[in-house]
Amino acid sequence: MITAKMSLADIVKQYPQTIPYLNNLHLDYCCGGHLPLDESFTDGSINLPSLINDLNDIASQPMPQNKEGVESIEDFEKLSVNEMLDNLEATHHVTEREMMDQIEKLLNKILIVHYPHHGAELAKIHNLFARMKADLEEHFAKEERLVFPLMRSNQHPDKETLAMVNELEGEHVDVGDMLKEMQQLTNNFTVPADACVTYTNTFKLMKDFTEDVFVHVFKENSITFPEYAEQ
Repeated sequence: MITAKMSLADIVKQYPQTIPYLNNLHLDYCCGGHLPLDESFTDGSINLPSLINDLNDIASQPMPQNKEGVESIEDFEKLSVNEMLDNLEATHHVTEREMMDQIEKLLNKILIVHYPHHGAELAKIHNLFARMKADLEEHFAKEERLVFPLMRSNQHPDKETLAMVNELEGEHVDVGDMLKEMQQLTNNFTVPADACVTYTNTFKLMKDFTEDVFVHVFKENSITFPEYAEQ
């Protein structure tokens, strides 16, 4: 049963079927989801009893089929740490690199075509995405070529390796902040009335990318890294 003393990260770990609901509410369960609910929503922005009731309703339902990210978390938790690292590289790292390349091309295209009417907002989105893409590419390289190999070779972690893992978590927070800013700039990926098909497809892909990164970061911050530290 979900209570006010649980964090969003705890809830997603136990009930991954709540992910689509939390995504729709734009609630951070990956980087900023580690405080208890009754400490996270003290500003009145969320009706906490209603949120908890909705989450418990969803948690009581059978696991939905064909929900990518939901089923993957259930399977992911059963892996060893080394298998988790392999899985992260083979899935999210590959998928997100491909998505970033597609988004970059599409953003360039709609920036040119729609500049007369939407140039100001698209320029901000284009600039932010370029910075985020560069940061993520460097982050992936750091994980694949330095930190993950150290984690594999040091099954009982030393202080140096744990310090590097903590650095990765800090970088996750930075990327999470960029994604939240992207959501704000795009009004949660809502296209303008005069948007063309490419404009619409670009924003949809950006939304899918954001949700994939949230699941990716959750797997690392809330499952893989804590499991490794406990070794």
